Amino acid sequence: MEKGLGSSLHPLTELYGTVLVDTKQLSSKTVLTSTKKVSAMRCKSETKRQSIIDTADAVFRELGFEATSMSEIAARVGGSKATLYNYFSSKDELFVATILQFAQTHMEGVFRLLDPNQALEHSLRTFGEAFLQTICRPELVSVQRNLLAESGRSDVGRIFYAHGPQQGQELLAAFLEKRIAQGRLRPANALVAAHHLIGLLKSEILEPLLLRVHDQIDPAEIPPMVERAVEVFLLGYAPQNSPA
Repeated sequence: MEKGLGSSLHPLTELYGTVLVDTKQLSSKTVLTSTKKVSAMRCKSETKRQSIIDTADAVFRELGFEATSMSEIAARVGGSKATLYNYFSSKDELFVATILQFAQTHMEGVFRLLDPNQALEHSLRTFGEAFLQTICRPELVSVQRNLLAESGRSDVGRIFYAHGPQQGQELLAAFLEKRIAQGRLRPANALVAAHHLIGLLKSEILEPLLLRVHDQIDPAEIPPMVERAVEVFLLGYAPQNSPA
């Protein structure tokens, strides 16, 4: 490096990490304009990515995973397959993106209903009703059918489980762990207890929906289903000789 050049170098990290630029050759207006262009490009890129995900989600629900092609998605997005592959390396990756977005949009609020400061039974019922209302929505039932059909052929089921249901079970387990510490539940493995509660909540309705025994659930049926599930759960996990 030439003597004195170091004082005129400015690090730019907006796009490529630390890049040394001779600021004597660049006006502040030029640097600002370049930074704005980078931000605009990022915004445009994210908007395009979201458009692809939303379009793919609709196509997967309409045609199913197996019958959906990247060409079909590209045609509906309005562009080429090459553009799609700039954002997603495969149909599997795009499919996972759609279901993770759906899970994040609809399930995060459900697990926030777990309030350790509320009465235990009330908190479990509030959570249980929101949980069943969400997983029994026709669009999520469709997603679960697609996942089950595809999981034997690829890793999409495993990836979704790790980023969706597993995280939810861990949040529920953390809630139950606090109630165990408070003496409201008997000492037990909280994660196993979480699995038991989720299983009880799903037990009366999810399988019939997935197998099209029922096309949908009457919302009025959900509260009594949840009441029965929570009752059984508390009978199993309540401290001995103590009401739940």
